[in-house]
Amino acid sequence: MPYAAKAVIEHEFDVDHLNVWVTFRHPMDQSLYPSLSLWILECDDVPVDVVSSVWQDEFTILLTSDTVVGAPDRVTLEYNGPSSNLVTTWEKQWEPWGPIFSADLASYKQPSFVDRSDASAFDFLVGDLTTNGTYRDLDLSAIVPEGAKAVYLTGRIRDNLVDSQLAFKKNADASGFHGNRVYTQLANQYNSFQFIVPVDSSRVIQYYATNTIWDSIDIVINGWFF
Repeated sequence: MPYAAKAVIEHEFDVDHLNVWVTFRHPMDQSLYPSLSLWILECDDVPVDVVSSVWQDEFTILLTSDTVVGAPDRVTLEYNGPSSNLVTTWEKQWEPWGPIFSADLASYKQPSFVDRSDASAFDFLVGDLTTNGTYRDLDLSAIVPEGAKAVYLTGRIRDNLVDSQLAFKKNADASGFHGNRVYTQLANQYNSFQFIVPVDSSRVIQYYATNTIWDSIDIVINGWFF
């Protein structure tokens, strides 16, 4: 008789493939491997192939898919058993199960901040920016490494008008209402800012500057979060 379908599913995207760990509640026979076709893996509701399976210990098997091109938002795994090649150490077959939601291990990692150390100059000046009253891309990939989730930036602005605005938001976000913004409060006086801004996988953020002739917009990247 098949055994109860109890398993914990966890996954992590790694550069160009997806690792999926299946942990059973009872010790399993590590000398046997069920057919890869019995594992039904979906990423964001799209079926993807499982190309390999390796036992990690008597409780956990690692499945790998190389057809995933980016970190998925939702992963499910279904087992279309039973099979005589997936059994406990006392030879009980494991029952089939329907789609089980997988926990993303990356979301449980402790966030960490990397200090860029002392900066010798501003990274961006007003001449590097387009100040036309629309959101524009700001590419930070030459400074911020792959895998970063957000940047910590500081700077200062100055203009001969009051209420000139500089804003930052995550790239491709439709609304800027939840972004960061700073206004000139006195004409011809510096106003400083410090913001944490989410970055996309290309390490690009977006900025908005009032359509005016700015005196100064000075920005420095102080560090980033993983």
